[in-house]
Amino acid sequence: MSNLPNLEMRREFLNGLRENELVEKLLEYLPDNIYFFVKNPQYHFMMANRNFAESIGLTEETQIIGKTDYDFFWALQAESYRNDDAAVMRSGLPQINKLEIIPTADGLMDWYRTTKIPIHGKDGKIAGLMGITHDLRSAHSALQPYRTMEPVIRHIMTHYASPLNSADLAAVAGMSMPRFTRRFKREFQTTPSRYLAMVRLNATCRLLATTRKSISDIAVEAGFYDHSFFTKQFVKYKGMTPREFRTRFRETPDPKRFFPLGVMENPNPPELEPGR
Repeated sequence: MSNLPNLEMRREFLNGLRENELVEKLLEYLPDNIYFFVKNPQYHFMMANRNFAESIGLTEETQIIGKTDYDFFWALQAESYRNDDAAVMRSGLPQINKLEIIPTADGLMDWYRTTKIPIHGKDGKIAGLMGITHDLRSAHSALQPYRTMEPVIRHIMTHYASPLNSADLAAVAGMSMPRFTRRFKREFQTTPSRYLAMVRLNATCRLLATTRKSISDIAVEAGFYDHSFFTKQFVKYKGMTPREFRTRFRETPDPKRFFPLGVMENPNPPELEPGR
């Protein structure tokens, strides 16, 4: 049986709506744990919902128009987003539910899942993409892969300044090292040691931006006991020295700009401190 009458009915309904009303209402009333954005083929933001705009420190959704990820995120984070965008628009295939490990305003870590879908112009060619990001902190348990590792994550957040290693975390999980490492990597798409290093680096960012403690004291307080190693990893991850970071972000006191929304996974993740 032909479905054409139903399709025609839908077409007439949509054509009868006020221009853009469907999209505008959708963006306005999306739940708080959903971030939505649209980009053109040049990777400029064309629209976003208020949740996304506020997450990167903007007060109005229109302020994002014409900007790119590089205007809001660290270079490595922006590059990761750009690579994903390019793959979606080049292949015409969606990226579904990519797990992203993201720094929070307090310097620790949270988890999100992002889907990016190509969109097409009237000529049938790819005209950009739209993205939907779910905040897993407030999502249903089915979307919270970290719940099975909650004791481990809680232990890391409480003791990241101590000399932890993967064996300690495996013991907290009650698993053998091989099983724990496989399970952790499957659920978080990074190793336990890399995750710990990222938590420590983000803790140093918070302390650099909000205290007058010496850089060497901050390194130790966050769990880095080799100062030269800490500086090397900070530059590798942030693209600037700890001193440069402190100078820049003390002049920009908005905490949302200290730790902008961004992918923590990168091609050159933080290394392990020697002997740790």
